[in-house]
Order: sequence, then C-alpha cells, then structure tokens
Amino acid sequence: MGRRKGRLRPAMTTLSAVVLLVGGCTGEPAAPRPSPVPTPTTPPGTVARAKVGDQLTVTASVERVITDGAFVVRDVDLTDGTLLVLSTGLTAPAAPQLVTVEGTVIRFSHRNLTGRYHLGPPGPYRAFEGGRALVARELTVW
Repeated sequence: MGRRKGRLRPAMTTLSAVVLLVGGCTGEPAAPRPSPVPTPTTPPGTVARAKVGDQLTVTASVERVITDGAFVVRDVDLTDGTLLVLSTGLTAPAAPQLVTVEGTVIRFSHRNLTGRYHLGPPGPYRAFEGGRALVARELTVW
C-alpha cells in the first residue's frame, strides 16, 4: 500500500498542473478594454454652448484690461481662447490676475454698448464685434 501511495502523489500533482494549464489556455481571451475617452474640463452647456441670454460662470486669467468697464480673459476652455467681459461698478482686475466672473452672455456691438460701459474707441474691440461677450454681475479676483 505504501508503494501505491508513493505513485499516486506525483500523478496527482502532475494532473493538477495539466488541468491548470489546459483550463487557463483554453478560456476565452479577455475583451480588450477601451481606452479612456478624454473629457473637456468645461462641462457641455457652458462656454462653448452658451447662447445669448444664458447665465455663465467663467474662471480665467485676465489677458488685458481695455478700460475700467471692459477686460479680456484667456483660457483654453473658451471658444476662441478669449472672452470679452463688460462690467459697471465693479473693480477692474489687472493682468494676469485669475478671476471668476458670473454674468449674462450677450451679443457684442461696440456701437450699442459703448455708452453704457464707457468702452472708448472701437479698435481694441474689433475681434469681438458680433461675437459673444459676458456682462459681469459678480467678479472675484483670486
């Protein structure tokens, strides 16, 4: 009996190894995992999709101050990289300060808005004419 037990143990070990190898090699290959889809940092429905009249909050750096009532912010999430911000009664920030602006999206027209926001000559605003601008309701300088 001891002799039979001596042969059985190596046979069982070999059989176990064969079962593991066959079972592991014949299984279905794992489905390839899709690579993660990059997502923008700006949720849909904000800057890129903002329509005239929409309320919008933007955090960006001040690129330049045109007048006390108008400045330009820059951020990669903005449609063209920049956005004109108009304000009345708020303290104008300085470049390159980081600001958070809460306000209403408007269609910019220098001729229609110059009196209200004291915009000065039209030259600095040519790139924004007919595009979207943001009328600030609240301004936080970080």
